[in-house]
Amino acid sequence: MTHTAANPAPDRHARRRARTRAKLVAAARELFAAQGVDATTIAEIAERADTAHGSFYNHFSTKDEILAAVFEDTLTDQLRRLEARRDGITDVAERVAVAHRHLLAAVRADPEWGWLLVRLPLPHPIIATVLGDDAGADLEEGLTAGRFAVDDPVVALHAMGGALLGIMVLILETGAGPTADEAHAAGVLRSLGLPVPEAAAIAARPLPGH
Repeated sequence: MTHTAANPAPDRHARRRARTRAKLVAAARELFAAQGVDATTIAEIAERADTAHGSFYNHFSTKDEILAAVFEDTLTDQLRRLEARRDGITDVAERVAVAHRHLLAAVRADPEWGWLLVRLPLPHPIIATVLGDDAGADLEEGLTAGRFAVDDPVVALHAMGGALLGIMVLILETGAGPTADEAHAAGVLRSLGLPVPEAAAIAARPLPGH
């Protein structure tokens, strides 16, 4: 990009601020993943980032603010990859299976990210933080089309999130392989009302590239 008078290059101070912020976010991500949000102090984040304690407050007012920044920085690429995998899939059941398998594969590829997710405090439920609005939209579409059948959509949505969290922990603690991803996806589809053979067949389809 060409810098002009209307769009000047960042000055040295702005570049230094950006570097410090990035170091704080990286330090918070590492600590939150290793020991959880509640157990991590602002002082520890500043120390891990090799910056003064007071510098933290030049960028964030609270620990919740830096937690939000961690997710903004780390989830954007992951969710872009998920959308790329799901693009063009017309069967809502397969889209659900792909979403769950993608996220489990991502945890296996980046365990620190996985630990960050499973150690979230309660105000950040996994179903809302990771699957987001798409999970609810998929469920609603499947129910409207008669593809899914559940007694209580809210319970079904949270049950899927809880099961996803449980398999993430299994992967992180035991190194469970991709067959666990397929088994989980098949279980989710069965919980949504799909017959056992069909759920297994959909969950075993090749995972689209991203």
